[in-house]
Amino acid sequence: MKDLFFSFAFLCLLLLAGSQVVTAQVTNQTMTMSRGTNEALILELPSADDKMVAKLWPDWLKDTYKVKTKKNRKTKEMESLNFLIPGVSAGGKVDMYSDIKGAGTGSELIVWIATPDGYISPNMDVSRYVEAEKMLMRFALEVGREQLRLEVEEEEKALKELEKELDRLKKDKEKFEKVIRDAEKAIEDARADIERNIDAQANKEKEIGAQIEAVETIKRKLKDF
Repeated sequence: MKDLFFSFAFLCLLLLAGSQVVTAQVTNQTMTMSRGTNEALILELPSADDKMVAKLWPDWLKDTYKVKTKKNRKTKEMESLNFLIPGVSAGGKVDMYSDIKGAGTGSELIVWIATPDGYISPNMDVSRYVEAEKMLMRFALEVGREQLRLEVEEEEKALKELEKELDRLKKDKEKFEKVIRDAEKAIEDARADIERNIDAQANKEKEIGAQIEAVETIKRKLKDF
């Protein structure tokens, strides 16, 4: 009944966390690893990027169980050694080996939990196996939170870009308005210049008329001389 309540609560948390991890589930399978063929738990994360999961997993283990997780360069597996997992360790410490792989559009987290009694599996001890499942389910929730956090970051970046575009548009508008103001002033100045030019032309025409009269006067004097 306790396990059933946990499963229901976990489902509710997944629904609250977002649709990205709603289908996350844990399965059990015998798989080959660096120490032979042993029982493994596989956490399926259909929409979680494997690189993100690989980065989050060691940090989550450190925060949750105070254990350091290192990647073995030879085996390519991550190793979390000699630590306690409540309900799984059963009074002793465990060594956990894990591997993360891409799977379709998501990823899979594979863990082998070695105890003094053997590798955790339903056949070894159902209650301890259920506790191991719960551990992975809690990590799935953390993955969901991280996905949402990254999504918020992306949306915030998009918002900042939109705000930058709006600022650019505002600045462009100010430039266009200045061009219009300058053009309007240039038109006003040109109109004033035209008025002055018209007056200057009229004055010049008068001067030309007077000069023509002067020339004609001299010409008449020349005939009479």
